[in-house]
Amino acid sequence: MKRIGSGKSQGMLSGIFLSVLLFFSPVYAQDLIVDHWVWAGQSLDDKDQNQQKFIDNCETLKLTCKVGETRVLVRSWGHDTGQKSIPHQSPKSFPDTEKLILTYRMEKRVGAREIVAFINRDINIWKRAGRNIIGVEIDYDSPSSKLNDYRLWLQTVKNQIPADVSIRITGLPTWYEDNRKGAKKLAASVAEVSLMFYRQKQTPITDHLLDAIKEVNNIRYGFLCNDERWHSLFKEQKKYGTFRMAIFITAECHVNRELAPS
Repeated sequence: MKRIGSGKSQGMLSGIFLSVLLFFSPVYAQDLIVDHWVWAGQSLDDKDQNQQKFIDNCETLKLTCKVGETRVLVRSWGHDTGQKSIPHQSPKSFPDTEKLILTYRMEKRVGAREIVAFINRDINIWKRAGRNIIGVEIDYDSPSSKLNDYRLWLQTVKNQIPADVSIRITGLPTWYEDNRKGAKKLAASVAEVSLMFYRQKQTPITDHLLDAIKEVNNIRYGFLCNDERWHSLFKEQKKYGTFRMAIFITAECHVNRELAPS
């Protein structure tokens, strides 16, 4: 299978997640909407600095850029603390003009009742503070063999949170390699799936993978800041139509602060 340039393997992710939505018209004019994932230990200054850097590069890339939504890590389970819930960002750090997506990171899948209680509590806190919450994002690396269980778990969560708050998830490219049918069914049950390509050599972009996801219209591609494989993927737009891309800021390209779970 063909690989689109693998690059060098990187370590743990740090900080801000820049989600870039690329939209293509029939004449292939590009618009770029820059979202940000503000992780633990990060600030709005970090977000603004990296946002400006990316927008400054748009002219070179011949793209028209717009500022999009902000993704905020509010709670995590696992990593160095076992399965204890750890709170992170709070509403006081964000202006009421931002469209916010609250992110929940799990090393292992916790009970639906537990996470629903936290999600509803957090939504109420953030909304009472005047913040515009438009969605929640579940960051969990489900095994490919258990995607149906994960989908049913997500449906339980979705049914117990406010209807005006969408459910989004992160995802693994291996889902589409190992369990294409289950992965497509899972994607159809949520507003968006962000596929993580941050382990560059371990997650090559192959023709088989592109074929598996070409009919999934809510996919986002996730790359490290110094991974230029997205330039090759960009050329695939004529073949596969509209696509979304995400760029992660790592310790190599940003100040070294609290590392993100990976």
